[in-house]
Amino acid sequence: MPLTTPDILAALTGAYRLARFDRSGLEFFDRTPEGALNSFYAAVVVLPAYALLLAIRLWDTAGDTPLLQVLTVESIAYVVSWTAFPLALHRVATLMGKTERYPGTVAAYNWSSVVQMAVYLPVIVLSATGLLPSILSEGLVFGVMMAMLTYQWFVLRTALDLSGLPAAALVMLDLFLSAAITDFSDGLL
Repeated sequence: MPLTTPDILAALTGAYRLARFDRSGLEFFDRTPEGALNSFYAAVVVLPAYALLLAIRLWDTAGDTPLLQVLTVESIAYVVSWTAFPLALHRVATLMGKTERYPGTVAAYNWSSVVQMAVYLPVIVLSATGLLPSILSEGLVFGVMMAMLTYQWFVLRTALDLSGLPAAALVMLDLFLSAAITDFSDGLL
């Protein structure tokens, strides 16, 4: 069944509630395998903001690289970044005996990316403008990153029904995968 506007709004409501550390946010997600698959539409919602972040990040470094190469490499990296952690999470959830919670976790994780981007993008844009002193700008970016990691931790902890330490390990796995994908793709430019 195709994803509808009410489905998207419900998922975003759930992601917002989770951002407020409200466990009831999970009730707003379609936690079926189909719901997990549909949650990858969040990648489409986030794409314009990601493209802006990418332009800011690569503005000074990719000047000599042909545009087609940048678009190809970064498009592939975007798809890989959206699929790497859910694939790793499948194996981890299986090993932890949490397979039945996996689809709901993927749905919550993916839709939470929309909330994260809505918070992260304005801070990065503000930082890139140079309107704030460097120390304040860096502190703001660091603070928002820590808040986003805490948010991810809460989403994974709640969706998989984990204690704090295993959820933190999953956040670190996600962070590692993201950094590895970014480093690899940057090396191709």
